[in-house]
Amino acid sequence: MKMHILSSVKSSWNKARVHFLCCLLFLHLVVAEDFYQLLSISRSASTKEIRKAFKKLAITMHPDKNQDDAKAHEKFIRINRAYEVLKDDKLRKKYDMHGEEGLKDDFQRGRHYESWQWYQENFGIYDDDPEIITLNKEDFEQSVEGTDDIWFINYYSPQCSHCHQLAPDWRELAKEVEGVIRIGAINCADDWQLCQMQGIRSYPSLVLYPEREKYYGDRSVHTLVKYVMKHVKVRHNELWSGNFNYLVNGESDEVESDLPWLISFCGEGGDCLESMTCLKLASMLHELVNVGHVDCYSSGDICEKLGVEYGIYFYEAGQVKKHKGTEIASLVAQEIELIVLSQLPDVNSLDEKTLQSILTNKNTGQDENWLVQFTDMDESSGLELRKLPAMLREFYIGQVNCRVLSKLCETLHLNKFPTILVFKQNGGYETFYGRMTAHDIAAFARDSASTPMENLGPSDFPQRVVDSRDPWFVDFFAPWCPPCMRLLPEFKKAARDYGDNVNFGTVDCTIHDKLCSTYNIRSYPTTIFYNQSKPIQYKGHHHADAMVEFLQDTMNPPVIILNKESFNRLVKNKQSDEIWLVDFYAPWCGPCMQLAPEWRRLAKMLKSTKGVHVAEVDCQENSEVCRQEHINSYPTMRLFPMGTTNTAKFHMYNGWHRDATSLRAWVYEYLPSKVTTLSRNSFREKILKSAEPWIVDFYAPWCGHCQTFKPEFEKVAERLEGIARAGKVDCQQNQHLCHEASITGYPTVRFYKGSVNNQQQYPSGWDIDSQDAETIIEFVHDNRRRRNKDEL
Repeated sequence: MKMHILSSVKSSWNKARVHFLCCLLFLHLVVAEDFYQLLSISRSASTKEIRKAFKKLAITMHPDKNQDDAKAHEKFIRINRAYEVLKDDKLRKKYDMHGEEGLKDDFQRGRHYESWQWYQENFGIYDDDPEIITLNKEDFEQSVEGTDDIWFINYYSPQCSHCHQLAPDWRELAKEVEGVIRIGAINCADDWQLCQMQGIRSYPSLVLYPEREKYYGDRSVHTLVKYVMKHVKVRHNELWSGNFNYLVNGESDEVESDLPWLISFCGEGGDCLESMTCLKLASMLHELVNVGHVDCYSSGDICEKLGVEYGIYFYEAGQVKKHKGTEIASLVAQEIELIVLSQLPDVNSLDEKTLQSILTNKNTGQDENWLVQFTDMDESSGLELRKLPAMLREFYIGQVNCRVLSKLCETLHLNKFPTILVFKQNGGYETFYGRMTAHDIAAFARDSASTPMENLGPSDFPQRVVDSRDPWFVDFFAPWCPPCMRLLPEFKKAARDYGDNVNFGTVDCTIHDKLCSTYNIRSYPTTIFYNQSKPIQYKGHHHADAMVEFLQDTMNPPVIILNKESFNRLVKNKQSDEIWLVDFYAPWCGPCMQLAPEWRRLAKMLKSTKGVHVAEVDCQENSEVCRQEHINSYPTMRLFPMGTTNTAKFHMYNGWHRDATSLRAWVYEYLPSKVTTLSRNSFREKILKSAEPWIVDFYAPWCGHCQTFKPEFEKVAERLEGIARAGKVDCQQNQHLCHEASITGYPTVRFYKGSVNNQQQYPSGWDIDSQDAETIIEFVHDNRRRRNKDEL
């Protein structure tokens, strides 16, 4: 009886304890409003880290597994909502800026979830496989499309049974070719837009890049390995009596003479490497070690000379001699690679004096380019980094233990380890944010050394950047932000193209959060141009060409900037033979910022058009002008036409499209035209019976392409004045004429070279299959010369 009472008390205590712990957990979830805390991740977590953290919680806290907990559904909804928001670039950006208050429009996100079994079996199929790189749209653009690396990518859906059947073989393939081919996986349920863009229509779809070759063959591991290895461009060396000395002693250009050798000897009594394994090793150790294969049955003299009967041996550079090799007791490519890399010298540790010299010269420049790995451990740099000295011979390479040289490391504001920085010969330094593979690091180092761009921090603001007489273009970003990582390579391209005219810099706001807050950076990326005046925020497309165009237009404005005095003098008292186009805007207005690059493009298009001026008025700075002109909304685009000498008469642009081409078509409606409007009768008399050459535009007033082409045709008419006359035919009003001329689409451009001996020309003329002014002009010139020769 006593034991029974004790057992009941113990059982009650355990239930109460479990209930108490669940209450504490729920209290934690309620109190921990921050989504990052809910998922137990850092604010810099990647999409993959977010997904793995959520899966871990989903499996343990799912209502299916906590049916005794009345609050289980509510808790899981909260976790699920955190995941749905943080995995989405746009929602994460809103949340980071405004918290949950900024997510009101997406309130339903995360209300629905799947069964426990789905999270256990279908969610993040390849997240736990280190050999498989799970890609999203941003990763794909940077790592796959942006390189010439060989990738084999599995496009799959978690709901697809064949995808789950393939998964074990895909994992095995990744292990087999690790270090040789990059094996990727893309979840099309999450990244359906990327899959659509790549033409994926079924699952699983296996595609090889950069060829974009879709694989349709057998999906066994052996067949897949053979398929991908056929695309490896590196080859290993078959060594025999006739070429051994020639290759090994450095007399051939086919191999690097100053590299070590890894040689597989096949002979009686032991194993050797298969040809496929040699090929894998040649690819893994490319530029580091020469890989060779000797058949001791047919080339016994070589094996006898080196004192080897069979096996795999590593030889230092220039030391392929008897008893000089180190035997490797493995037949697995990945194991052999690690052993060989361990034989290569480690990266040198930098002492305080050397690091101090590098940091002292980081703004003015180094004697040479330096690549430095900063760690917080006493261990070696890692085998992967031992590849770098051979791959980056034009660099000095070193490593720094920040526990030992902490004060110097603090000046660099490092917030994670390991961190790799490139200190440039021309000044400045840059941080590497990619995957810690030797090939990725080497590619970054070469690119960084040739790009005039640098990291910026608090010591650079405001004196060196904001208050400088030199122009600076600065990208404020966060490494966890996918749009930031998409912008960064384009920002670097712009720096390469325009870095001689403008200084380019980046600020990592996860490190320099106070600096970013001081300069009112509220979202990432924010890109600002400091040009000896007020900061100008870049609002255009995240492409290098667009950024360079923005910088050029800002430094040499194609648009006339008006204030009260200049507006009254130039526009309000305009000449009657002038057209003024004025954009009235406010700097805080989003649509105004979107219009700005197109308005600048319009100004450049009309630069050579006589009497046309493109201008803008900042209504925040020149409020009196805008009140005077009764401007009530932004942007307001007005055209003050010819024939007037004030601003009383104007035309408003109310078109749907606000691109430069559409705006130019609108302007041309108010310009004097050199194009003659033709009817059926005038077409017959002026063109078919005339000896004069004509160029004719057949169009329809409802055709958008026709309206876009109109300014191009006006340019043609102006340039061909005195050579050929220009006319236009409205096919809506002259259907019979267009039918006789065999017009089947709009706009159609025809050339009529002129009648000969009073013979009437055919109404169809010569078709010009182009809507480009220069092409049309060249066509007319060529055929005018041909006609003159025929007449002679």
